Amino acid sequence: MPFARNAVDDARTYVEDDGGPGTPVVFHGGFGEPVGLVRSSALARALPRDEFRHIYVDHRGHGRSDKPHNAEDYSIALRVGDAVSVLDELGIEGAHFVGMSWGGRLGFGIGEHAPERVLSLVIGGQQPYRWPDSPLVRVVTEGLAAARRAGSMQPLVEAFEDFWNVTFPEERQRHVLDNDPAALDAAWRSALDEGPISDDLSSWRVPCLIFIGESDLDFAAQAERAAEEIPGAEFMSMVERDHYRAHTQQLDEVVEAVLRLLRANS
Repeated sequence: MPFARNAVDDARTYVEDDGGPGTPVVFHGGFGEPVGLVRSSALARALPRDEFRHIYVDHRGHGRSDKPHNAEDYSIALRVGDAVSVLDELGIEGAHFVGMSWGGRLGFGIGEHAPERVLSLVIGGQQPYRWPDSPLVRVVTEGLAAARRAGSMQPLVEAFEDFWNVTFPEERQRHVLDNDPAALDAAWRSALDEGPISDDLSSWRVPCLIFIGESDLDFAAQAERAAEEIPGAEFMSMVERDHYRAHTQQLDEVVEAVLRLLRANS
């Protein structure tokens, strides 16, 4: 299996590189989403494979990447180090990064701590400030605590479905259930304590697109604020989309904006 190793703590990050001569695009999924689920996302399917080199990465704590159970092993600096280790392992100087939700939060971290490796950032459904005390954040916190007690991700899946009034498709449910509750709980606790990603977004010089559902009451206002603070960043609000639906049902306008950004910076 292809793995990259973090130079700081030697943690292994699982990578699937589709190869090809195109400009590299690194995909990071949402919380609890391994590579197998990210591959089926609308954005991944929309990027032409003769134009872009698709690279899929499991976050630490997810999929086939290492899964430590200590919160300190999930600092944003270490997680950015994982992303950099992927580029180093593949001999890539710079890449586009596409991140959804949890992956979007990592995208902000990459923009802050490794901008020299970024061609552009596409960030969906996230914000770079301190995690808010909001309904979704409380659902995740409580759902993970229940999942850890149960030794199963089922309580978190049920909490998500109740919160968004949805039934996860079989593929999504299977992938989310195939997670280690203790690892995800450690990752989540680390994130809640990490504070803002950047002290000065106005100093960024990274091409950036931020999109989010207009009904994402947890993160929408902060995502728009971030786009205002990052010079030249583009912001898109998805009508009639909450966090989950913006994550799983991207609009054609978003796909078109992503392609414009990537092509302008390749």
